Amino acid sequence: MIIDDVEENIQLLANFLEPNGYRIEASTNAENALEQLNHITPDMILLDYMMPEIDGLSFLKIIKKQPNLKEIPVIFVTARKDEDAILQGFEAGAVDFISKPFNSKELIARIHNHLELKFSKQIINLKIKEITDINKQLEASKEEIERYYRMLQNEIMSAADYIYSLLPQRIDTKRVTTDWLFKPSQNLGGDSFGYHWIDRNNFAIYLLDVSGHGVASALESVSVLNMLRFSTLPNVDFTNPAKVFDELNKAFPIQYHNFLFFTIFYAVFNTKTRELRYSSAGHPPAFLFTNGNGQSLHPENIIIGTRDDAHYTYQSIELPDEFVLFVYSDGLTDPHTFDYNKWDENYLYDFVKDNLYSPNLLQKIMDHLEKIKISKNFKDDISILKITLK
Repeated sequence: MIIDDVEENIQLLANFLEPNGYRIEASTNAENALEQLNHITPDMILLDYMMPEIDGLSFLKIIKKQPNLKEIPVIFVTARKDEDAILQGFEAGAVDFISKPFNSKELIARIHNHLELKFSKQIINLKIKEITDINKQLEASKEEIERYYRMLQNEIMSAADYIYSLLPQRIDTKRVTTDWLFKPSQNLGGDSFGYHWIDRNNFAIYLLDVSGHGVASALESVSVLNMLRFSTLPNVDFTNPAKVFDELNKAFPIQYHNFLFFTIFYAVFNTKTRELRYSSAGHPPAFLFTNGNGQSLHPENIIIGTRDDAHYTYQSIELPDEFVLFVYSDGLTDPHTFDYNKWDENYLYDFVKDNLYSPNLLQKIMDHLEKIKISKNFKDDISILKITLK
């Protein structure tokens, strides 16, 4: 649904959207739009900020109070670029801002991303409802309890499979070679990772770990992953790790996200300048290897979501030669799974360095972890990224 008091703007948006398969409803004022919403429920609303009588911000606040409308994602399409307007829009519940004049490809990409987030949330919420309904039906008999337990486990595994489907394709080109391993624990967790070309010169790499386990952690992890993958944080230079963290911290305060927080490592390599920019927010150190030498990358930044006034920084290094970046989640050194006196980040670093050029390094690590773990099962998700850049 497009709401704009200028009919030419509505037609312009429709001309871009309809050829891409979107069906359009439109209104030239907020009052008529509210009447239309009594009869239809659009998948998304594109909203002008400045309109007579009821402006876009007021309209957004109205629909967010209505149970049948509050889950509709709303994107402001506006000429306003001032920070106060943007902050007020996000606080009222908008999911994004698109500035006029807009780029048609960016418009389609952002709409597609937010619809994917919406449908992902609906799928996971449906799973939550199914699990809740199953819980209500549990009876006392051992046979019934065991049967429903298996069903619950299957639902959790289905959600884990969905997260697995979002992980990136491996790359093997002249400039970039990637390998990764993802082993979820028995509980649904909050690990996710990815990498992509921001532009023809800048390659981004990221791995994050949301606190806790279960559907809530997984949902937040997917949300952050898609924001990075589709570059939908507003007005952010995605080649600047500190700016990315600043905006993620604004977007995911723990008090509004089930008191969940997350750690993250984020790096960008410019193949033209050979500069690697990197930052970490409470995440385990990444390992960098070049010309047989290695080092830990561990810039100190606070965990994302824990402080509104946090200020993030990044570090950089020039790498004239081919290098390997090894990034992982803390499940790899979890003290509940391993004897911390015999296995920690230092032992892991030595193991990686000694086996760096083994064609099956990641599987070697897992085989070793299976031998040394002190618990029957892994207590946390394990995620590993190995990126070779030339």
